[in-house]
Amino acid sequence: MFTITMSTRGQFVLPKDVRARLKLLPGCKVDGLIDEHGRLVLLPALHEPDELFHDRPPVTRVVSVAEMDMAIGRAVRRGGV
Repeated sequence: MFTITMSTRGQFVLPKDVRARLKLLPGCKVDGLIDEHGRLVLLPALHEPDELFHDRPPVTRVVSVAEMDMAIGRAVRRGGV
């Protein structure tokens, strides 16, 4: 466990070893939530492409760019876009 202190501007600085362990670099995003016990939970918003799509169903149909254009055109004519 570690302790962080809030500045007068409402900012927190994570210790360097914590940032390194979480692989946080300048500009990284961190997701936050307050759990059912009123605790602040911070989660690094680090996503690898494989993690994002690991439960995606397999691709069973390949569509050409021309077919996509036609489908978009049909949707626009119907007012669906």
